This record gives sequence, C-alpha cells and structure tokens, in this order.
Amino acid sequence: MKKLILAWALFSVISCGGNDEDQDPGNKASIIGKWSVEKAEIYKSSNQQILTSYSTDCQKTGTYEFTPSHLISISYADNNNTCVKTDVSTRKYTFDKGDGKFWFENEEKYPYFITKLTASDLVIEDRMQDFDGDGTKDVLRRFYKRIN
Repeated sequence: MKKLILAWALFSVISCGGNDEDQDPGNKASIIGKWSVEKAEIYKSSNQQILTSYSTDCQKTGTYEFTPSHLISISYADNNNTCVKTDVSTRKYTFDKGDGKFWFENEEKYPYFITKLTASDLVIEDRMQDFDGDGTKDVLRRFYKRIN
C-alpha cells in the first residue's frame, strides 16, 4: 500500500512539474500577448557601430500579437501627415524556450533569438542579414514593450 501511495505522489509531482508558461497567457514572462516596437538597433560588424532608430508615434500604434501558435502583425506608417495601416499578416511560428529561438513555419534555418523577456520588455535579434556589406552577418535588435 505504501508503494502505491508513493508511486501516486511521485506521479502527481511529475505531472504538475511541467512548464506552464506556454499554456498560461496570464504569465507575464511569456511572449504570448500584444507588443509594440519601441526602437531598433543594428550592430554593424564592419566598424562595431550601433545605429539606433526609434519608432514614430504612428509606428507605435502597430502591434505584434503572439498567440500560442501565430504571430499577428499590424503595421502603420506616416503617409502625407496621416497615420495609415500598411500591412497585416498572420504567420505560424515555433518557439523553443530552451535556447530562446523562434522561427516561422518552413523557415527553420532562419531563426530569431529572444535575448530578453520580462513582464514588460521583449528583445528579439535577427542575426541573418549583412547590413553593411562586409560579408559578415550583422545583428538587428528590436525592442518591444508589452501593451496588454
């Protein structure tokens, strides 16, 4: 009888010990939710400079919403002193919390890296582009703020 109770207790602990972050959108350290881009930085390998660009008020109205399986992005831009919607897209993604990588469906060879994730801040790096043309891939960092 003791073995049966011990086995049941052990099974209960193991089954409750999983990571609930991916399933619980209320967990504020999760990527699940709506985000707005605050700024972007490009680290150029040719001269080790960082170029920073800040989002305009219009661009900040755009949202990037991570659901458990899709990223829904809505972009806005200034056009003749008017803020207009420029793009809406929905893409399926996979997030590997263990190494902080996520990628879009059928783009496994082109991952993005989540280098910071808190209740209010998210930093995503793109390490696949050569912005300065020196033959070495540079780093594009986007800084997001949670809006819900």
